[in-house]
Amino acid sequence: MRLLLIALLVQCTGVFAFSGNVALSVGYGEKDITPDIAVKNWVTGKAYPKVNDPLLTRVVVISDGAAKSVIVSLDLVDAGESATHEIRKAVGSALGVSENNIMVTATHTHSAPWAPVYKKGYRGLEADTWWAIRYVPAQNDHPPFKKWMQKLLDNVVLAAREANSRLQPATIWIGKADISAYANNRRPVKPKWGVLQNSLPKGYSVKHEAYNPDVLTDGSNYGPMDRTMSLVSFRDAAGKNIVSLYHMSVHSVSIYPYSDEISADWPGEATKQVQATLGGKAVFLQGAAGDINPWRRGREAVNEMGVGVAKRARGAFDFSVQLAADSVVVRRARAALPLDETGKKRTGEDLVMAEVQALSIGPLAIVTLPGEPLTDMGTAIRNRSPFPHTLVLGYSNGNGVHYVAPPGEKAKGGYEMESGTVGADDAGLILIEAAVRLLNETVRIPN
Repeated sequence: MRLLLIALLVQCTGVFAFSGNVALSVGYGEKDITPDIAVKNWVTGKAYPKVNDPLLTRVVVISDGAAKSVIVSLDLVDAGESATHEIRKAVGSALGVSENNIMVTATHTHSAPWAPVYKKGYRGLEADTWWAIRYVPAQNDHPPFKKWMQKLLDNVVLAAREANSRLQPATIWIGKADISAYANNRRPVKPKWGVLQNSLPKGYSVKHEAYNPDVLTDGSNYGPMDRTMSLVSFRDAAGKNIVSLYHMSVHSVSIYPYSDEISADWPGEATKQVQATLGGKAVFLQGAAGDINPWRRGREAVNEMGVGVAKRARGAFDFSVQLAADSVVVRRARAALPLDETGKKRTGEDLVMAEVQALSIGPLAIVTLPGEPLTDMGTAIRNRSPFPHTLVLGYSNGNGVHYVAPPGEKAKGGYEMESGTVGADDAGLILIEAAVRLLNETVRIPN
């Protein structure tokens, strides 16, 4: 690792001595953030034809009596640096909460806009991501988009105020279930030698009539996959669900590219089904899903996946364990990530600053990574985490180098590690080390 520049930004919001009997409170709020269909689709460069289902922001406020933390979830492709900064500033001011204690994360639905860029300068010469302006120029001066930029900020604040006003005492529980039936690694490991001929039909792809995601091609071996859905539920005195955070790593691309309509994709449907099944509210937290796709695509697949995820959430909820409630601790670190030649050309810089954030409550930690981390990023962090339960989120608090993986993955090629990233080979390792350092400085193990 040729570079590791990490600056700790925030001290803990609680004490380091493990208590185990802190009285937690939680509140939930949500608002619609769907843009006008006149906003241009970043995939087609044209206006959206219609709204399939609405986009929402969901906000959870957690209080330990001394301090509050806020999780802001967006049904968008990303949570870019500029949007994260503006949301933190607006929500922090509205609630009287330190901006350092606010986490901004995206569900990564491709059937929605990228987060707006309110101010330039976060990524050198680059403002909007390459993907966002590949088929359409930046839309900041386009009246429908400009109106949506303000709507997004206003409604996130309204949702945060709603969550803060609904704080109620809660216990915290965690359960886990297997969701591997609904996911596959889209980056299988191809053999380096020994193949004489390939039996694939011409033009074979996800849209080919013979496409079968359950069967590997090219003589490949399966790539890694995180099979776990973690369900963190905050419950009232009667044991009823107030709000559950369900975390799993699966790209939100079931509607895209089969429809150009606005949609929250499978997480939108799954969240509705989880709420109907458990009662209360639910928030999806996207994991290290850079190389993980849903097992099927299309509206029918979305509906089936929603029901299946909810069924597994029911099982995880029923067999959960209650966690020792402790002070809420939040830390952030900034890491300087080295860029490859493409990244240097786009930004005019050698490095891009990225953020890692960790939020912990007793034995539970939620740690964020910017951009699109591949599965092995989450695995590496969990394997070294001192917490019994570690949820690794992608698509949070910025874009970093976009797709990111541990060292050695760039040499394997593929979309994610070629055109999909602007990071040098060791960018992923720097993020892993930053995350592990934060977790080790945050953990409080009882004597």
